[in-house]
Amino acid sequence: MTGQADAPITGVLLDLDGTVYRGSEAVPGAARFLADLEAAGIPFLFVTNRANRTPEEVRDRLAGMGIVCRAEQVLTSAQAAARFLAGGSAYCLGEAALRDALLGAGVDVEAPRPEAVVVGLDRGITYGKLETATRHILGGARFVATNRDRLVNSDGGLSPGNGAIVAALVEATGVAPIVVGKPQATIMDAAIERLGLAPAGLLMVGDNPETDIAAADNAGLRSALILTGVTTRAAADALVPPPTWIVEDYEALGRLVAA
Repeated sequence: MTGQADAPITGVLLDLDGTVYRGSEAVPGAARFLADLEAAGIPFLFVTNRANRTPEEVRDRLAGMGIVCRAEQVLTSAQAAARFLAGGSAYCLGEAALRDALLGAGVDVEAPRPEAVVVGLDRGITYGKLETATRHILGGARFVATNRDRLVNSDGGLSPGNGAIVAALVEATGVAPIVVGKPQATIMDAAIERLGLAPAGLLMVGDNPETDIAAADNAGLRSALILTGVTTRAAADALVPPPTWIVEDYEALGRLVAA
């Protein structure tokens, strides 16, 4: 983003896990930062690879941490998948939030010969579901993944993410999936469309270089790597290419946005 680092920030996209909260606790300063954005009239949007929570569930979870937002300020990878497959047909290997997003976009999830198989995190995964997905993919259905995150955080610790399910299907079929979540530009294009702002003024904030910062690069956005989650200062300083900015916390991020 050479030559654009000093341009005014007109909108902010934020990751959630590790950026806005850790487990069931808000990251210190996050609620105040978001309230300051609202007061300044700077729109923001949460962009999450989670496909097993609806925007309303995310909104309510954040409210329980003292963070106020509206459901329309949440964009999930399930919604990105639904936008990508709108009006078609798909076998849904995932939870209710993914199925609901697909139905809302007019996707037929009961077609006997679906055009696509879409895979989101499914904590009720069975051999039968994998078998059905495998047969559809081998039969020519497009293989779409909401994300390839290897792990997810839960209150009890780290758990297998959607990437583990996707990896099983890749091994079974030999087919690489189309990924719609971060770091791909598909979800970022949906976010830019949702905000209705020029990309040059948008800032992506996240704690993970492999997803959040790479997504910003793929979409041509500026990025702020915040050191509240998975990335240490030493690892951040060694990144090639680097994010536009590295910030320690929300106090530093607030100064950046206000500059």
